[in-house]
Order: sequence, then structure tokens, then C-alpha cells
Amino acid sequence: MTDRSDDQHRTDSALRRQLNAVLEEEAQIERDAAGPGVVAAELAAIMGRTNPPARAKPRNRLSRTDYKLRVARNDEIDVVLGLIDQAAEWLRVVKQTTQWAQPWPSPEGRRRRVYEDLVNAATWVLFHAERPIGTVTIKLLGDEELWTPKERKTDAVYLDRLVIDRAYAGIGLGAELIDWAGDKGASQLPSTELIRIAVWTDNSELHDYFRRQGFKDVAIRSTSDNTPSGALFARPLSRADRATGRLREAPG
Repeated sequence: MTDRSDDQHRTDSALRRQLNAVLEEEAQIERDAAGPGVVAAELAAIMGRTNPPARAKPRNRLSRTDYKLRVARNDEIDVVLGLIDQAAEWLRVVKQTTQWAQPWPSPEGRRRRVYEDLVNAATWVLFHAERPIGTVTIKLLGDEELWTPKERKTDAVYLDRLVIDRAYAGIGLGAELIDWAGDKGASQLPSTELIRIAVWTDNSELHDYFRRQGFKDVAIRSTSDNTPSGALFARPLSRADRATGRLREAPG
């Protein structure tokens, strides 16, 4: 047996903790499940355990659980950043991408940008019971360096920092949050026609995800501050075929 570095030992320990947490979470969320879910299986495979089982069609937990959204409070900045950091760790370990690997443009700069959106009541947090499990930021004005004047003439909802806790992956919750956020933005600007989003430029799997949600490629652009999220996507607002009404808005 070869010796492993301290870094590898720490990585394995972190993965074991994450795996155990996911298994416990999934047991609580769906007690009648036949076995560990997709996320747990992926983590187990990375740790050198048996190959993950074939992915079964995800069960629709949303129909029998309580998911509510409300505007994030100013003092919940660490809740939002915690969800982002959790996603960043999963992306690094499981997907081996650099997305969110380093706070952009700096830890202080990221915190300031997130706080500004909290102050402007643009950021929402998704809860399962009392646990925060997702977040999205909704804006009605696009970044002038990313979206052209012609594009910005068409009213749109702009989404940012769309994150779902990995313990709740594989049940369509991200897709529902996109739909809900689009409708929420449109309720503030009835002339809205599109949902737009700028995502990590070099995360091709994320690009494919948004294509599966009905988004079309717009462009890949850069900004004066070298944003890493320059891949632009858009889709029509109306998604009546996907409407479910299973996400509920709670009082702030």
C-alpha cells in the first residue's frame, strides 16, 4: 500500500463526512428509498468504493414535502455564501471544475456584491422546513458589459447565484426554482419576455444543464473586470408545460 499525502487524507476525511451527511439527509427526506441517492453514490465512487449504481428516475419528493422561499435578510449573508461555498466544494471534488474555487473578484469583493443584493431585496433563500437549501438572485436590469444595448431593450429577468444544496439534487428542484424566479421577476415587470443568465464560462456541463432547461446560447463575452461568468443564455419566460406551483413564497 502506498503512503498518501496529508492533503489526500484530509480530502478523504472530508468526503467521508460529506457522504455520511448526505446519506443521513436522504434517509430523513425519503425513508422509503431503496438505497443511497445519486449524490451519495457519486461521492462513494470517488472515494474508491464500488461503482455507483445506475441512476434511477428520481422520485418526486416535492409533492410531499414543504419547500418555501422568502427574501433573504441582510444578516443572512453567511447563509447565502455557505450555500455557494458548499456548491464550490462539490464542483471541485466531484466535477473537478474551477467554478467558484476562489471568491471572485476577492473574498471582500464577493461579500460586498452579495450584501448589496441582500440590501436591495434581490436575493431569495429556499427552505426545506427550517433548513436553507437553495438561493437565487433576481434582477430586472442586465449587466451593461455583458448584455448589448439591443438585447437590453427587451425586458427580461436576470438570474444570478442559482444554487441548490447537493443533498436535494436530482429531484428537479433547480428547474423549478428557475421557473419560479422567472415568474417572480415577471410579476415585478409585466412586460418581461425572457429569462437570462450568465454562467461560468468554462463549465460545459453547466451549459448543457441550462440547454436542457430550454435555454439557448446567446454569446460568450468578457468584461473589464474579467468576470469568469461570461457564458450567456436566454429562454422565453413562458414555461406553462413545466408549471407546478409546488414552491411557496413565505412571509419575509
